This record gives sequence, structure tokens and C-alpha cells, in this order.
Amino acid sequence: MTSFTAISNTSVLLREVPLTLCPPKPSSIGSTTETSVFKILLVDDEQDSRTRLKHLLLSAGYEVLEACSGQECLHIVQREDVDVVLLDLQMPVMDGFETTQRLRQLRDYATLPIVTMTVADDDELIAKAFDSGANDYVSKPIDRSALLARLKAQLIIQNSQRALRESEDRYALVSRGTNDGIWDWNLKTGDLYLSPRWRTMVGIEDPSWIPRGDEWMELIFRDDRKRVLSELELHLRGEKPHFEVELRMQDSNGGYRWMLCRGLACKDTEGVAYRIAGSLTDITDGKVADALTGLPSRALFQDRIEKCIEMVARKKIGNFAIIYADIDDFKLINDRFGHEAGDIFLIEVARRIEGVLRKSEAVLARLGGDEFGVLLESMDDEEEVIQIAERIHQALMAPFVVTDRNIEARASMGVAIADPNPHSSSGSVLTAEKLLSQADKAMYLAKSQADSPFCIYRSKMLVDSSLHLELASDLRHAIDRGELSLNFQPIVDLKTATTIGYEALVRWQHPEQGNIPPGVFIPIAESKGTIIEIGEWVLSTACHQAMQWQTQFDRELIISVNVSMRQLASRGFVETVVEALSASKLPPKCLKLEVTESLLMQQPRDSLAILYELKDIGATIAIDDFGTGYSSLSYLHQMPLDVLKVDRSFVKGMFDSGKHLAIVRAILALASSLGLKVIAEGVETIEQLQQLQVLGCDMVQGYYFSRPLPAASAAELLGHNWEWPKAEVCNLIFNNGRPIKC
Repeated sequence: MTSFTAISNTSVLLREVPLTLCPPKPSSIGSTTETSVFKILLVDDEQDSRTRLKHLLLSAGYEVLEACSGQECLHIVQREDVDVVLLDLQMPVMDGFETTQRLRQLRDYATLPIVTMTVADDDELIAKAFDSGANDYVSKPIDRSALLARLKAQLIIQNSQRALRESEDRYALVSRGTNDGIWDWNLKTGDLYLSPRWRTMVGIEDPSWIPRGDEWMELIFRDDRKRVLSELELHLRGEKPHFEVELRMQDSNGGYRWMLCRGLACKDTEGVAYRIAGSLTDITDGKVADALTGLPSRALFQDRIEKCIEMVARKKIGNFAIIYADIDDFKLINDRFGHEAGDIFLIEVARRIEGVLRKSEAVLARLGGDEFGVLLESMDDEEEVIQIAERIHQALMAPFVVTDRNIEARASMGVAIADPNPHSSSGSVLTAEKLLSQADKAMYLAKSQADSPFCIYRSKMLVDSSLHLELASDLRHAIDRGELSLNFQPIVDLKTATTIGYEALVRWQHPEQGNIPPGVFIPIAESKGTIIEIGEWVLSTACHQAMQWQTQFDRELIISVNVSMRQLASRGFVETVVEALSASKLPPKCLKLEVTESLLMQQPRDSLAILYELKDIGATIAIDDFGTGYSSLSYLHQMPLDVLKVDRSFVKGMFDSGKHLAIVRAILALASSLGLKVIAEGVETIEQLQQLQVLGCDMVQGYYFSRPLPAASAAELLGHNWEWPKAEVCNLIFNNGRPIKC
């Protein structure tokens, strides 16, 4: 059955053939830019006749081949790409009739037109020529205009038929190769063509079943039929430019699957539709996904939460958490820039959040409107959840470019951590809906506070804004009251297996609430501005402690201190660093200042100037959590850096995903090319340690060596020589995260 597509393409080709004496010949299928000259094979046993005709054809722009006999004509056609044969019927040995018959054994009417030359008004010869296989004829003596017109007509027909064949072949390939089902409905006869894929999708494998157009409607779910017919009528009447409708269609198992049916009608000169063709796409899986972003829907998200609750109850996993994120003032974006811009914005929000999540442990869903959910199906501790929430916050801080406009946005996030006990303290069973409700409440608390991007749902802490404000107030006095302290995590050199320094990490022991995680009080300090005062205390205390250890153990040690962007951008920060070094007498090269990658890139030019000032002092500069942000290489190579820190998520995922291992390898290669050292954080297993050693990492830190410790306990590790089985590149490989010998 000829397709609607084929008919359309053919009609276009016929209209577009140039009206020159010699139409251009396409040099290749699908080519629209290159043309070559048509090739005419002139067959005549008389030399003078050939010479005159050759001159005529050449002057018209054709390429001419010559043959003096039928036998020579056959040889040329077999080896040359001939477009038309101009053949004299009256030749000795093999006349034009026999030559035509034998040519037809080689090429058909469409691919090789044959125009015969015969005596004028000899109807018997003309009829015999057509019976032999000729396409057309010209009478002798040859009239120039008549000859050129007939050749041109044959070439136009040949072009059209070639295009039709290509279009039909293309249609057949699409029909066989596409994952969609193809249908073609003749509205006048009722005949319906259904591709093999269409039949497979609805479970009809019997090729003998050829329904009429109205019969296939019986396969549509009864509640959808009226709507489908209504949409079809609207398109056929011209009230809708195309036919597109979602419907449920019965499958081979007797169930129903969601399909997207599309079509386009072909109409006659009076605007009456006589044919419609289109496609059928199975969108069953997509119905559990958000149509705009492609993320899982709320229903699928809740189902995954329920499965996690089951896994916790069966002790298959330790614990999990969800993050409920809502875009602040999204309605204003829609109102100001339009809904199309709002959709583009939401898609970019989804992509940015995806970019900071590990797919193996996190599920991102669009819960509706401007709300997103993150399910962390496995978590080690609360700080891990807080770190992820902070990354999401940082990922959304950079302006969004939508329709040439910069849109700044902020997301408020609520965190709910599942109770390992499936029954809460109140005795009610934990459900997905309840957990989402807790995260939702925490999110609205974060939104109302406007001073922290996220809030954790707790039964006794941070449940209402008054307690949050109380913590912010208490934090201002925490230094004076001696509630802050530093813990130190050792940094180990992989080559010497010795502790070469520590990372200083601040802790807050609240007199009433107990230990407040850094992920809770650091954002409060950032929002309230107390981070500058706290940062000065951390810097001074860490430098003094490092110098005390250097004196005590008579060895050089590096102390790493985290610096927030607010500190870096504050007036007098460089002077604060100089003062801390001077007061403690710590050599500047022993102080390593760590700045998070995503924070550093918020204002790269301003950051660049400050970093150079710090470098002039002699301090060591490191980028923390490298690989999780959006650093620009154009700035990275300009920055006076010394160290890149590989984020713990990549280290943890090295054996879960080849991509994470590739990222670690790429970071090491980048660092080597820039002359930088690399520290891998979050090392927890011997397998991770050995793999990093094989890859050539310089330094490591993590729970494999030690958790962050108070100064007295941390000092005991200075004299410790770390030992572990050394990995050899030639005899150690990893299989599913476990080392095996080659």
C-alpha cells in the first residue's frame, strides 16, 4: 500500500523539477547540493547520424556515449550508469527491437527509459517498439525541439519514480525499524494498514487479521473511545492542526497499556480528508514519570519510600532519608516571564539537582508544580544527608539563564530521616505519606525562617521556628561560653604511610540540646553572619594547635581549615590569616585553606584576587569536594592552587559505578597536568585505599584511619606508622568491589 508520506514526497518532487533543457541529475540519494549531467547513450549504426545527434545533445547540456550496434549498446549499459538510451530501430545484425528486449532484461522501464527513433507515421513499427519495451519514440527526420522535449519528459518521470521508490523504501525502513507502531487509514475505502510493530504492541501477531478503520477502535479502552473519536473528528474537520491523543489499548494479556496516538490527515482540493496516517507509541512507563522533566512521579516516589520502609523493617538496609525541596516564589517567575519560561526553569532545576546526586543511592522525583523530592535509600549518618542538602542548595545558587534572562532562585528544603523502628514513639506505623508530611513541615519551617536553606524534622529540635531562632541566638555566645571545640582528622601520605597533617573540624556542644551537627549550625552561622567570628576562632585555634604539635614532636605538620565563601569575601580576611599565623608562629606553608568548589565559582574573579593574596602570604590553597560543583577550567588553571580534594561520594562509588572510578582517574590526571597534589577524602575500606594507591593518589583521609578526634587523641596518631597490604598495579584487579588476584 503506497504510504501517505510517499505520495506527499512525490508530489513535491514533481513540482520542484527545474524547467531547463537538461534537468539536473542528483549525484547521490538525499543530496540537495551536488548535481551531475545526465548521460545519454546514442545507438545508431550510421556515423553521420550519430555525429549530428551527438552535437545536438551536447549543445543541450547532456553527456553523450555512442554505440554503433545493439551488441555494443548492451556492453555499455552493463558497465556505465546510463540515464536514457536513444535507439535507432533499423540496424543490421541486432536491430532496435531485439536490442530493446534485451535491454529490458537488464533494466526496467523506470530505471532506464528507452526512446526509439523510427520512420514517421509508421504505426506498425511504433507499436512493435512499445511492445518490445520502449518508453517513447521520435520520428525521423529528427526535430530538435521534439527530441529534447521527449528526453526531458522521460527524465522527469524517471526522477519522480526514483524519488517515489526512495520514499517508499524509507517508509518501509521506518516501519520496520522504529519502536513506534505505524498505521495508515484510507477514509474512503476503510482499508487500514498496520505495521508489524503496531500489531506486536497490542498483541496481535496474526498477519491475516486485517481490520477496517472502525474495527481497531474496539481495542481502545471503552472509557477512552469517545474522547479519541472526538479528537479525531476535530482534526479531520480542520479545527486542530494534527491528531494527538493519549489512550489505553488492550494488549495480548487482556490488560491495557497507555499509548500516545498521533496522526495527520491528507485532504483533497476541497479540503475533505480522504486519508490519515500516523504512529502509536507505548507510554505506559512514562505515565509514572513527570511529563515535563522526565523524573519519577510522586506516585512512584512514594512507592520507593514504602519499599525502603520494608527494607528497614527486614534489616536489609540501615536507614534512609528524604529531602523535600520547594522553589521559593516560583509563582513570580511564571507571572513575570511566562509559563514557558517557568517550564524551562523547572527542567534546569531538575538537571542541576541530578548533577549533585549519586544515582546508585538517590532517587530524584518531581512531586508536583515546583516541588522536588530526593530519596536517599542508604545513608551512613545525618551529616551525609546534610551535605547533600547543602550541595543541592549550592547547585541552585547560580543564576538560571532562561530566554536570555538571568533568574535567581532559592529552594527551601525539609529533611525527614526515617526511624529505624517501623513504629514511631506514638505507636503509629511509619508510612511514605507520613514521612513526606514530616519533610513537608520541615520545608515550610525552612521557608519561613529565610535564613537557612534546609531544616531537619525532629520531635524535640528544630520543629518550630522559635527553637531555630534560639539556636541562632545561642550560637552568638557559643565561643565565649567555651561550647565550641575542634576535632582533628588525620591526613595520611600514601607513599610514606605516615600522618602528615590534620583537617580541623568545628563541633558545638549545646548545654541543653547536646551535640549540634555542623550541618545544622554552620548554615545558621552563614545566614546570621556569625560564621566570620567562628571562622576566626577556628583559624586561630587550629594554627596554635598545629604549632604546638610541631614543637612537641619536632616535625612539620599541615593543618587544613575550611573557609566559607562569606569569610573569603569579608573585608580583612587576608589580615586575619596573617594575624593567626603570626600569633601562632606557624610557618605559612603549613596552613592549608580549603574552599568548596561550588562556592569558589560563584564569584570566580573576586575569588581569584583573594586567593593570590593568600598565596603571596605563603599559605597552601585547596579546592574541597572537587568534582561536585561546576568549576570552569578557564578559571581553574588561573587559580594559584596546590591541592584538589576528591569528594567522598566518588571514592565511595568507585566500585559501584565505572563512572565514579573514571571521574577519580580524570581528577588525578587533571591534577598531574596542573602540577597539583590530590587528597581523597572518605576512605573507609582497604579496597578503596588500594585502588587509590594504584591510581597514584598522593594523600588520603577517612574513617579507615580515624574519625575526627579531640586534640589529645589525635596527637597519639602522629607517631603511628600506618600499614596496609600494598596494591600492585600488575596483580590487583577489582570485581564487584572486591579485590581478586589476577
